[in-house]
Amino acid sequence: MRSSHADQWRKAANAEYKSLMYSNTWVLVPPPKERKILTSRWVFVVKYTGTGEIDRFKACLVIKGFLQQYGIDCNEVFSPVIRMEFLRLLLTIAALLDVEIHQMDVKTAFLNGFLEEEIYMAQPEGFKIPVKMLVYFTAPLMPVYVDDLLIIAPTPALIRELKSALKKRFSMTYLGEVKYLLGWSIQRDRKSRTIFILQQKYATKVIDHFSDYIPYPIATPAERNAKLSVSSQPSNEAEKDAMKDIPYCEAVGSIMYLMVGTRPDMAFYMREVSQFLAKSGMDHWNAVVRGLK
Repeated sequence: MRSSHADQWRKAANAEYKSLMYSNTWVLVPPPKERKILTSRWVFVVKYTGTGEIDRFKACLVIKGFLQQYGIDCNEVFSPVIRMEFLRLLLTIAALLDVEIHQMDVKTAFLNGFLEEEIYMAQPEGFKIPVKMLVYFTAPLMPVYVDDLLIIAPTPALIRELKSALKKRFSMTYLGEVKYLLGWSIQRDRKSRTIFILQQKYATKVIDHFSDYIPYPIATPAERNAKLSVSSQPSNEAEKDAMKDIPYCEAVGSIMYLMVGTRPDMAFYMREVSQFLAKSGMDHWNAVVRGLK
């Protein structure tokens, strides 16, 4: 592993593997001749605090989902998540009522579900037992981890009661009063019963990622009376080649998360540029860059 944080990543991978074993996620079986054998990869994520400092290193073992066949080793998969506007509403009500807002993290959240499909996977890289055996899953291993949990209650005693009940059922980490959630930095003044949501760290990360395309800053996300149209879509091979390596969808998606979180002023701009995700031209890209500026 070539990384300045190699030791931290190894510890994170060991912790993930230990959780998988503790949850009896799989058993080793001989490879069946009639089934396709899937492979996996490690996904490494740095978790940050609300002030932008590194909190911890997390490693996730995920199946390469593009290898799965619908109806054989996968079916419909979904994960219910809270809408951003509803989360903002809950935080606002909690602040106005001056109640407790605490946070917990569910370790390997998706391993607590049940798996109906038969899935066979080669042993994960770095943890191979030297025998010709495969992993047969008894619990789902998903490519997305949705594990953040808020507890809103009128008293600390109720927080402790619910926290204790959850820990008896799931492996969880108590994170205290909410400070950082889903890329939001949350600042609360209980005396004035106000709460502020900031995405400065996320916005800075987006700007840094697309810095090569941002020559200088601009105060507004779109030009006045600017109109994007289908006529600006690529009409020949040269125009298509010019857009081939442009990260249009990635940039729009990155800004979209900022908009639904704390920048509703960018809603009109996002509506316009989102119409050309399937086929965008240079005029459309210039409009996206304007928003990044």
